[in-house]
Amino acid sequence: MSGTRVPVGGDNVVYKAEDVASTMLARGFTMGKDAISNAKSFDERHGCTSTTAAKVASIDKKIGLSEKFTLGTTMVNEKVKEMDQKFQVSDKTKSTLAAAEQTMGNVGSAIMKNRYVFTSASWVTSAFGKVAKASTDVGTTTKENMSAEDQQKGSGGSSYTSIR
Repeated sequence: MSGTRVPVGGDNVVYKAEDVASTMLARGFTMGKDAISNAKSFDERHGCTSTTAAKVASIDKKIGLSEKFTLGTTMVNEKVKEMDQKFQVSDKTKSTLAAAEQTMGNVGSAIMKNRYVFTSASWVTSAFGKVAKASTDVGTTTKENMSAEDQQKGSGGSSYTSIR
């Protein structure tokens, strides 16, 4: 990545792209917030959630479904414990995992001693760091744009902002 050439004004293009992406994310977040708010107010007016909860509770009371599930779960858990004690599955699994971890650690050390693998891993780590930094920059700009959208919405202004 260090060998790639950036055209003149390339940084400006990157910043504009980050600004466009963060503005779109901020607007999407604001629209989502508005949609949730509208859904909550609709539910409060019509009582959908409370009516549904009451009906489910009534049906459960008639059929006794919760009690049956609880009883079934308890029985299954007891059988699992009984089988585990009989065949010692948990203990055998733990010791197998410990042995596998030790083996993988040894293999990983041997692989990382290869200079080509180490160089490639370093390059991937560096590239990932650059992508993470760009993502952080977009996230920060998105938060700033969300604040600007909320302030603009609160002041009665247009919800559209110009892209620099």
